[in-house]
Order: sequence, then structure tokens, then C-alpha cells
Amino acid sequence: MGDWRTITVPVLSSDSKNILSYTSERKISPTSMNSQVLRLSLPSSKMHSFFSAFCTEENIEQSISYIDRELTTLGFPSIYAESKGKELNLISIINCMNELLALQHKNLRAQEEVEMQHMKLGSDMDHLQNCYAKLKDQLELSKREIVGLQERDRQLQSKNRNLHQLLKNEKDEVQKLQNIISSRATQYNHDMKRKEREYNKLKERLHQLVMNKKDKKIAMEILNCVGRADGKRGAWRTDKTEARNEEEMYKVLLSDYEQRQKQLLLENAELKKVLQQMKKDIISLLPPQKQKPKEKSEDGLVLSDQEEDIGELNKENMWELSCETVREQLTNSIRKQWRMLKNHVEKLDNQVSRGHSGALNEKDVISREDHELETEKLELEIQQCKEMIKTQQQLLQQQLTCDDDTTLLLQDCYLLEERERLQEEWRLFREQKKNFEKERKSFTEAAIRLGLERKAFEEDRGTWLKHQFLTMTADCKSENATTPSSEPDIRLVKSASRQRRSPSVLSSPVSAEPCQTYQYIAQNSVASEKPAADNMPNLWVEGDDKEETE
Repeated sequence: MGDWRTITVPVLSSDSKNILSYTSERKISPTSMNSQVLRLSLPSSKMHSFFSAFCTEENIEQSISYIDRELTTLGFPSIYAESKGKELNLISIINCMNELLALQHKNLRAQEEVEMQHMKLGSDMDHLQNCYAKLKDQLELSKREIVGLQERDRQLQSKNRNLHQLLKNEKDEVQKLQNIISSRATQYNHDMKRKEREYNKLKERLHQLVMNKKDKKIAMEILNCVGRADGKRGAWRTDKTEARNEEEMYKVLLSDYEQRQKQLLLENAELKKVLQQMKKDIISLLPPQKQKPKEKSEDGLVLSDQEEDIGELNKENMWELSCETVREQLTNSIRKQWRMLKNHVEKLDNQVSRGHSGALNEKDVISREDHELETEKLELEIQQCKEMIKTQQQLLQQQLTCDDDTTLLLQDCYLLEERERLQEEWRLFREQKKNFEKERKSFTEAAIRLGLERKAFEEDRGTWLKHQFLTMTADCKSENATTPSSEPDIRLVKSASRQRRSPSVLSSPVSAEPCQTYQYIAQNSVASEKPAADNMPNLWVEGDDKEETE
């Protein structure tokens, strides 16, 4: 049979290479391998013609030599007889064919076994893939369940924390209430004990009063006597020492009362002077109301004379009246005069603010009616544009729902025109919106400018008032230093000053009033330096606060 261990692969021809490439290029699958086995076991007519074309009458010797060479390389014995040269040996040829057939059958069986094993492995692979897909789905489901459980756990933990916090708060509240109850209980017990002690003391005192003699002198009893600071023992109490101590006590009290009375007299005198001066200044400051110019001067002189007479009577009768009546008269008169002064100053401020605001409104501010009309027009235009847009959107939706191509082609031109018209309307709407925003901005700027100018005017007025106040205080101090002390001289000076003022007041009442108010403010500041007149400037401060709020 030959040596199977030494196998040499011969160089294949082009035909054999084509066969091997054809067989190797096939897909290795159970069905393809089975079909390949069938093809190899049952060769077709093409294969028969291919094998028959290998050997012809012309190349018999060459084919025999090629087969012999191939068989010898594969380990089979030579088909030529050894003794006879190139004569064929039929026995060896038959044996070789038999062994080749046996090898072919063996290879076919092995191939079938391999195919069966491959099919089993393929089915196992499919089963494993299905199992893997199922396990993957189960893993995703378990992950989702884990996420849900984690979220639920987190919610439960947060709820648990909230409940713990509420429990802690409730415990704190309970502890606080217990502490309050305990403190109240202790306080109640202390109060009860104290009341019991007081009750017992009162009972003892009552018993002593009932049981003691009726003619016994009633006196205060010192329970806890406080010792001296130096630690020394007090002197003996005798009738002489007690009388001496009482005399010293009465002397000290009388001296204190006398000093207090002197101070009150001085303060009353100063306050009377200040009140008289304030009355005269207020009366000279306020203009007469609704009278002719000739009657004004006469009435002013009459009022001044009457007030001087009233002042003299008040001076004479002030000591005779009680303190309450004098106080009521003074407070009522001061309130009336301050009210008149306040109304006068408010009128002046209103006149100045009206003139200033009227000038500003004429220059910069748009009228409210024009602004409201413009806003109404713009709102109507906006509403019309919105309705038009809605109708166009409905038409567009209706046109888009149509399926007929011809109608769409015919309506394209109309749609373009409507779109252009819509864009133009949108552009006009945006321009109108911009104009409206500009107008609103200008209106707000004008209002802000008005507020700033009013604020600047108020600041200028405050600085001017402050300057006038400071200058008038200096003038009043110098005048007070040079004024005579006698009352008749003061009356003469005041009457002369009134006669000088009366023509100026008649000629220009509005211009003279601010100067008089500032003069009064300066005099009031001099009077406010005294301790007893602290309540008077508060009325002026309240009037200023009301003016600022208005």
C-alpha cells in the first residue's frame, strides 16, 4: 500500500486549483455542506465532462504518468510493473482504486459527523443567544426596578427624616410646655406660701388690734430695720433730738420749696415775654382777609390796640386766674395763631408749586387725554391685526388640508399676495408698536424730569429757607442785645414798626409774607433755646412734615 507517514503535496494543475477554489469558496453552513456532499457524491454531467476531458487519446501516457506520480507522492504503490518497465500493473491499480474509495467513504462519514456536530453547535448557539437576549431584558427590567426601589427608598428616607424632625419639634414643644408648667407651679407655690404668710401676719395683726387697748396710739411698725452704712450704732432717741431733727427737716423742705418757686417765677416771666413776642409777630405776619385797602390799615391799628389792651389786662389778671384757666387760654390762642400761619404758608407753597408745575406741563408733558386716545387707537389696531392674523391662519390651514394639486397651484399666487400683505401689515404693526413705546418712554421721561425738577426746587427752597433762617437768627440776636428793657419803649417801637409796615403790606402782600414768615422763624428759633418753650417748635415741625407729604 505504501508509506502513509511521508506525504508530499504535489503541485496541482490549473484544473485542480479551480476545483479546490470552487469548493473552498462555498459558505460553511449545515445546509450548504449537505448540499456540497450531495454534489460530490453525485457528480453532474459537467463534472463528468470535466473529468473525461482530463484524459484523451492523445495524452494517455502523460495522464498515466501524472497519476502514477501523484499516487507515489501520496504513498500508494506505482501502477507500473517493476520488471516490465512501463507496462501497467492492473492489480496495483485496482488496489489503489479500492483504497481511494475506502478513503472517500471514510472522509464522507467524517464530514457527516462534522456537519452534525456543526448543526448541534449552531442550535446551541441560537439557544444561547436567545437565553442571552432574555437575560439582558431581565437585567434591564431588574435595573429599572432597582431604580424605582431606590427612588422609593429615598422618598421614604426623606419622609422619615421629616417625621423625625416633627417628632423632635414636638418633643421640644412638650419640654417647653413642661418647663413652663413646672415654673408656673413653683411660682404658684411661692405665691401661695407668700399669701399664707401675709394671711397669718394679718391675722396676728388683727388679733393684736382687737386684743390691745383702745387708747393705744396707732403707729407704723418697722419690720426690717436697715443699719447705718458706717456700722456705728445710732444715737439715743430723746424728745430733744427728735424735735431738732424735725426742725432741720422742715428748714430743708422750706428752702427747697423757695428755690423751686423762684425758678418757676423766672421761667414764667420768660415764657410770658416769649408768648407776647410770638403773638405780636404772628399778628403782624398774617395778612387781613377780605377787606378793602383803606379798611385794612384801620382794622390793623384797631386790632393792635385791642390786643395791647388785652395783653395788659392779661398781665394784670394773670396772677388772679388759676393755672388751669391760664393754660387753656394760652394753648387755645397759640393753636389758633399757628393754624392761621400754617394755612397761610400752605397757600404760598401751593401758589408756587402750581405756577412751576403749569410751566413745566406746558413745555414738556403730553396731555393725559391725548395719551389715552393714542393708547386706545393702538389697542384697537392691535386687536384688528390679531383678528386678521387668526382668519389668515384659518385660511392657510383650510388650504393646506386640500389634496387637489391644481387648486393648490392656482391658489399659490393668492397665498403669496396675502403673505406679502401680511408681512407689510406686520411691519406696520411693529412700527406702530415702536412709536407707542417711544411715546410711552418720552411720557415717563417727562414725568421723571418733572419729579427731579420738583425735587431740585424743593432742595433749593430748603437751602434758601435755611440761609434766611441763619441770617435772621443772627439779626434777631443782635436786635435782642440792643432792645431796651422798659415796656413803654417796646410798645412805641412796635407801633412805629407797624406803621412802617402797613403801606408795604398794602402794596405787596404776597411778597412781604415770606420775609415775615422767615423773620418769625428766626425769632421762634431764639425762643426755642429756652427750656420751657420746647413744645412750641414741634407745631412748626408738624406743619413742615405735612407740607412735605403734600
